[in-house]
Amino acid sequence: MNYPWKNMSPKDGFMVRQNAQLSDVDQKVLTFLYQPLIGSNAYSLYMTLWTEVGEETYWSNGILHSELLTLLNIGIPELYQARIKLEAIGLLKSYLKGSQSGKVYIYELLAPQSSATFFRDDLLSLLLFETVGERKFKDLRSRFAIASFDKEKYEEITKSFLDVYHFDANLLKQEKKLFEESIELVGETPAKGPEIGTQTFDFKFFYTGLNKHYVNRSAITKELESTMLVLHTMYGINELDMQQYVLEASNIDTGNIDERKLKNIVYRQYHNVKKEKVKLEDVVEKDIQANQNERKKRKSYLKQQGLTDDDIYLIEASEGISPYEFMTSIKEQKGGYVTNNEEWTLREILSKANLPASVINILIHYVLVIRNNPIFEKSLAYKISNDWAQNDVVSPEMALEKVKIMYQENAEKQQQAQRKQYTNFPSSNYGKTNKIRTETLPEWAKEGNVEKVEKPMSEEKKQAFSDRLKKIQSFGKEGEE
Repeated sequence: MNYPWKNMSPKDGFMVRQNAQLSDVDQKVLTFLYQPLIGSNAYSLYMTLWTEVGEETYWSNGILHSELLTLLNIGIPELYQARIKLEAIGLLKSYLKGSQSGKVYIYELLAPQSSATFFRDDLLSLLLFETVGERKFKDLRSRFAIASFDKEKYEEITKSFLDVYHFDANLLKQEKKLFEESIELVGETPAKGPEIGTQTFDFKFFYTGLNKHYVNRSAITKELESTMLVLHTMYGINELDMQQYVLEASNIDTGNIDERKLKNIVYRQYHNVKKEKVKLEDVVEKDIQANQNERKKRKSYLKQQGLTDDDIYLIEASEGISPYEFMTSIKEQKGGYVTNNEEWTLREILSKANLPASVINILIHYVLVIRNNPIFEKSLAYKISNDWAQNDVVSPEMALEKVKIMYQENAEKQQQAQRKQYTNFPSSNYGKTNKIRTETLPEWAKEGNVEKVEKPMSEEKKQAFSDRLKKIQSFGKEGEE
């Protein structure tokens, strides 16, 4: 399955742009009103992005997603989930630019709604009500309530602008061009709440049935239509049921509709039938869970095939990261860097061999780690990738099996070379001619021109090998469990 976060990488860069000034009151609104709806990860993401913005520039410096993942202690799927929650609720806009040097995101932070607007917004207020319950909802609303006073008992003595200031109108005309300059100022874009489309509710059908009754059609304003859309979306109210609820909330004499009564009727009916709160189903949450289940099944399958934990670490790492990132991770761990020739070789193999990225990652690991070559050797990489393409190596475990065969054959070849060396020295212990077993190797595995032949790993090297696999795995899935 192609999960949406697979297109993101820890090595992708991003910058943050602040669209509006954020006050202490905004932070309280975010903490008490938005956080219950978006969850702790999305809230932490918003606050972290906010702290990255310069005070008077309203832009951050360029940052890698890997730094963000470390700060938040989450993985790429959770980061993607948090990001789209902020987008859906109206707190973030995301932009992407791709180039040969990599992808760069722009995250534009939007101001939250004011508390007054939040509680007047049907969708936001109902979502909060359903999430925290009636008692907590009233408690939260009281946090932002301001005590009123009886204005009838007081005389307003506030001065108007012209009571206090006088200015030269001619001066304003002279400087008119200065004020007409096109410039975008912080706070210019008003805060917006989440929007709901009308695709799933047929208003034409709704009105056709409603016309048979006493309801005043003009009483259904755009605002009331928006309320009905929210009720339809949250509680699954269809057009026929909505007609009935609107009739119940209408005044039979005037034909006008009591919006508050309509919401109360729908709310009570839903909870009397369902006996449960409305649950916000995050579409990405299902994908994340499905991905985790797939990984568990995959790991269980690999164990059944007799693969070791180190083998599984390597396979999982190979499946979760692009070949270029995989190679970069290994080179960085070895204190080196990816050369232009290596990039070109890798692109050539990717375009011509038609092998899965995970298989090519196993090839990269073999050349750079198992053989401990300082560079991704072109001739060897071409021979192996060609052989694997011709032999339909389509999974990392198949590639790993090929690697193990090569490793064993090379170890035996070294032993044979050592035995031949010993027979050339006169010694009573080697007076007899020893029969040496020979192996028939495929063409790409005949390494007469290769300087280095693998030796069996010591326990220290095995531990270093395991540690390196874990680092490679975390390179692609930083923060994931």
